[in-house]
Amino acid sequence: MICKDLILKMGYECFKINDSLTRVLSPFTYHDDGEHIGVFIHEINGGMKVSDRCDALMNMEARGIEISKKRLNIIKSLLVSQGLDMNDRGEIIAFGSYDNIGEMISNVIKGGVITSVISLDWYKKHADEDKFEKIVINYLKSSNIKDRLFFRQKLYGMSGHEIVAPVKIAQKNSSVEKYLFTSSINSNSGWNRAYSLFGQIVDLKYANLNLNNRYVVIDSDCLDKQLNQLTVLFNDSAVILPYHLRDNWIHKIAS
Repeated sequence: MICKDLILKMGYECFKINDSLTRVLSPFTYHDDGEHIGVFIHEINGGMKVSDRCDALMNMEARGIEISKKRLNIIKSLLVSQGLDMNDRGEIIAFGSYDNIGEMISNVIKGGVITSVISLDWYKKHADEDKFEKIVINYLKSSNIKDRLFFRQKLYGMSGHEIVAPVKIAQKNSSVEKYLFTSSINSNSGWNRAYSLFGQIVDLKYANLNLNNRYVVIDSDCLDKQLNQLTVLFNDSAVILPYHLRDNWIHKIAS
């Protein structure tokens, strides 16, 4: 009954796990990686508990953000100021009855969005990622398209989240600009940033399925296996540009 009502009234995805536990996924995502924000509904003695089961904090940790006591207190204070609650386990929670289940779900999802936005100030790209992005930008600045480059361009995905493209390339004979992103994998930074970027790219893709103007420059210093995995990861949502072939693809993105 819960799933039927939620799908009809809110349009969320809903999965019954067992007689007392239901999983709900909203169309909203954590700010920069495309993972959908969801909740768990637990029926307890005739009442309802809605919780994210620490998903918001685990999403931050997966992106390499350290959750210190100070940062946790900042999150809790902001949630409280919005009429929301996070318990000592780090769960964003709400209690009530079936009659106000929609409001409870919306509040916990709102808490996930707020927590995700706060974390943007705490996320810092690994030095290797910054270095590779600068290498790509410096190469583009030395190319024949240097006068058509714009940097740090703000875009919006289907989720409504703001996404920053490192480079925009204005086209001479078209109003459709091309956007470049970069991705580098190594033993230090791991795959967290790649998955985060993938989420952003997919968010942009579904904002306009008719556009195919997203490009990802891949660090060719990756091991062959990693290079292949990165290519497979982004293949359906962006054009892949291996950096070691830059003198070939620079003509393609310039046209």
